Amino acid sequence: MRILQVLAAVAAMAIGLTSMDGAASAQGAAGVVKERVDLMKGFFPKYLRDFSAVARGESTDISGIPAKAEAAAAEFRRIPVVFPAGSGRDAFPDSRATPDVWAKRADFEAAAVKLATETEKLGEIAKAGNLDAVKAQVASVGQACGGCHGGPARSGGPFRFEAPQ
Repeated sequence: MRILQVLAAVAAMAIGLTSMDGAASAQGAAGVVKERVDLMKGFFPKYLRDFSAVARGESTDISGIPAKAEAAAAEFRRIPVVFPAGSGRDAFPDSRATPDVWAKRADFEAAAVKLATETEKLGEIAKAGNLDAVKAQVASVGQACGGCHGGPARSGGPFRFEAPQ
């Protein structure tokens, strides 16, 4: 009997969640938009800055790269999750995400997987201790990143982000 009550409560919650009004749904989407902005803005200071310093010869310390690459790859795999349907410019006019993120969804998701995969390779290469190989792989990570967009200051790539119109 208790199990039936629990199942009924779960069903009622599910029905309630699927019938949320537009304002509640918008709040959820607004939250995911903020999450994606925070995620994307965090990549450079948390990971890419250190990778770039090694690639540019500003640092030869690659000991921390395996752990950073693993953490970065995990976050890169989250990219498609923070771009759900309904979180584009049609709902959030200030969004910098272009409509191609949703129109070419399979390509977008493949680009995120490629970025994560190249970053995982970076970690594995860094474990071997070959500085030149690390530098070359950082370039591959940069190309995968640029495969979506050309960077924060310029537009480029199929999924570039740009100032809203």
